[in-house]
Amino acid sequence: MSSATSPGSSRRRATRRKVAEAAARLFADRGYAATTLQAVADEAGVHVQTIYQAFGTKVAVLAEAAAVLVAGPQEEAATPPPERAWVAELFAEPDPARQLELYSNHMREVSERYMGLLDVMRVTAAADPDVASFLTTAERGRYDGPRHITAALAERGALQAGLSAERAADIMYAITTYDVYRSLIQDRGWSGEDTAAWIAGALVRALL
Repeated sequence: MSSATSPGSSRRRATRRKVAEAAARLFADRGYAATTLQAVADEAGVHVQTIYQAFGTKVAVLAEAAAVLVAGPQEEAATPPPERAWVAELFAEPDPARQLELYSNHMREVSERYMGLLDVMRVTAAADPDVASFLTTAERGRYDGPRHITAALAERGALQAGLSAERAADIMYAITTYDVYRSLIQDRGWSGEDTAAWIAGALVRALL
């Protein structure tokens, strides 16, 4: 039996996820600085030494918490984004407009899970260089989705004439920022469905 499918490996993955989910809740509720790893251990029902052995540092726990929220309940945080089910569905879709709709729907779901923790990270980053470094890396990672999608659209000749894949990715990255979803859903009272549909439409008008 391979280590990837062994019971021990499965238990370790389950423990990491349990710790990450507990940390995400506590960080969002109490703040990053005010949440100790002992509190995370208590919330997750594990020994604090288990957290140190699995993660090493508090910022590594934060990174895993963020990864779990972005990946969602149906995906393993360790699964590379290109191998996730929603990405496979998006790239298998032949209609470019539908591809942008799928991406907008996905980003709406992520924003709902992730914004609470993101707010905490933004506040904490001003005083904690480790959190600031992670947040910068996370935002760079968010650009990867638009970058790969618009490159594929460019190869198919689906982008507007004169619009480069790089410029299209920049536009897509800006329009699908988590804050846009929150502005319309939380601040203006739009439904999640209406918000995702409007953003998808804006992407179609701007890119295709």
